[in-house]
Amino acid sequence: MTRPHTGRALADAAPVPYWLDRPDRPDPLPPLTGAHTADLLVVGGGYAGLWTALLAKEADPGRDVLLVDAGTCGWAASGRNGGFCAASLTHGLANGVERFPDEIGELERLGRENLDAIAATVARHGIDCDFERTGELAVAVEPYQLDGLAADADLGRRYGRDVRLLDRDQVRAEVASPTYLGGMWDRDRTALLDPARLAWGLRRAALGLGVRIHEHTRVSGLAADGAALRATTAGGADAAPGAVRAARVALATNAFPPEPFRAAGINLTRWSLARADARDGRRNLWLRTLDRSGLGFDS
Repeated sequence: MTRPHTGRALADAAPVPYWLDRPDRPDPLPPLTGAHTADLLVVGGGYAGLWTALLAKEADPGRDVLLVDAGTCGWAASGRNGGFCAASLTHGLANGVERFPDEIGELERLGRENLDAIAATVARHGIDCDFERTGELAVAVEPYQLDGLAADADLGRRYGRDVRLLDRDQVRAEVASPTYLGGMWDRDRTALLDPARLAWGLRRAALGLGVRIHEHTRVSGLAADGAALRATTAGGADAAPGAVRAARVALATNAFPPEPFRAAGINLTRWSLARADARDGRRNLWLRTLDRSGLGFDS
């Protein structure tokens, strides 16, 4: 229940995420209707789906790629997050060392390459999303935390990270808080960006390469169709149902209901991208865990 004073404070607020609430957001693309074919159908227009479509088209410009989303591209988690883009695949180096001691070196390398690739994509396609490689600043507000920062810095250096310890005056020169006693600056493994404009920029880039995109198109079913897969769409008040027959289907729906895919014998996990492949009457499925940038494509 909204408290009276909170209600007054929010009286003029719009129930729209901050990043998405701007006049320059792109107009929605028309829903899919009728029967279509594609080499690759991508279901979901967040980062995972948009990057999958973009990489697929870059890898093979002749590949016919079609993307559908139940809303508009970037309207869900991709367009309403904090705008932090980090290289870590393990929710922090110490956590990764504890849980994946034999693989952490490789995970660190892959995470750095992934962040570099995101930066390269933004530059290559001229995506105006305020991408800035700021690094990440951890601060101590109690004296005992200074030892923890020093230990974290030593660990980071052992794995090749560019980290710098800051004393009280140095950290307050960055952020003028009287509570900060020191800090650790991991200088190059985190970027800040505008999440909605990143999604819209990926959408624009994909369209420019020839990806067909239909928004307000909810997939209601997925079934085998000979050597291919057939996805059906639900339609709605302003759109008739549609269908897409595709050799491959990439499911990038994150936490949204997977019932149509379970009916096709595909089990999804949260934070995963599923690729369904139909050749010679056989269907195979790959599940790949994604980091927050959310992409993976195997050509």
